[in-house]
Amino acid sequence: MTDDNHTPPPAGWYPDPAGSNRTRWWNGFGWSDTYGEPATPAAAAASTAAPTAAPTAAPTDAAAHPAAPAYGTTAAHGTAPAYGTAPAYGTAPTYGNAPAYGNAPAYGTAPAYAGAAAYGSANLTAPEGTSPYTPFIWVLALLPLVGLLDSVYSLVTFDQIVNDTLDPNAPVIAPRDLISGAIGWLVIGLSVLFGILDWRALKKAGVPNPFHWAWIFFSVIGAPVYMVGRSIIVRRRVGSGLTPMVVNLALVVTNFVLGIVAAVLAVGSILDSGLVS
Repeated sequence: MTDDNHTPPPAGWYPDPAGSNRTRWWNGFGWSDTYGEPATPAAAAASTAAPTAAPTAAPTDAAAHPAAPAYGTTAAHGTAPAYGTAPAYGTAPTYGNAPAYGNAPAYGTAPAYAGAAAYGSANLTAPEGTSPYTPFIWVLALLPLVGLLDSVYSLVTFDQIVNDTLDPNAPVIAPRDLISGAIGWLVIGLSVLFGILDWRALKKAGVPNPFHWAWIFFSVIGAPVYMVGRSIIVRRRVGSGLTPMVVNLALVVTNFVLGIVAAVLAVGSILDSGLVS
């Protein structure tokens, strides 16, 4: 006959009644299949107090049973550390303690691209002390004097020239015209020659990329392209060198003015001669 007043032991860890060296969980009413750590000698000594079998009948009055051990406690091992006592996650170093990204060197501290030598902008400065003048550029600058002297001679002998022109027995091409034409072509040839020599002299003196001599061929039409271009480029490379251009342009303009004067006088003489009514 069972004793209905028998109170089973409270739930907890007890030595395994099956005889293993481990503890086994007693849930207050029966043995579970949960095993714990090996039983301590103190727990083994208390094994006589442990139930050997599950009670045949459970008490009907729950209030009559003692309170079950709190979560985390065992009969043999004492109170386990509470879960909340573990170090809080927030105690780890926070991400914000790391060096801020802004402390890194800014991209703008790198050498700027604009600071590098620009494409095609190699050093075009002539060595210090380089002279912008050569003997050949002065010859080129003064070559218009040949045409100027011819214009002055034409004005001085203007009456004779007019008479020879109006003489019906005069040849179609007067010797003087041949001489003037030859002088003109000679000036053009000398311009090309001295232009080449001047260009070579500038390169030899260390002037980088001087104005090319081929522009001198514009002298065929009376345009001093080489003289102007050469002077501007040398001025940029050396810092001076415009004087030959100024002299040359002054002679060209003077010669042009004398040519206009000669043309006006020629028209006046023809009108006075009565050849044009």
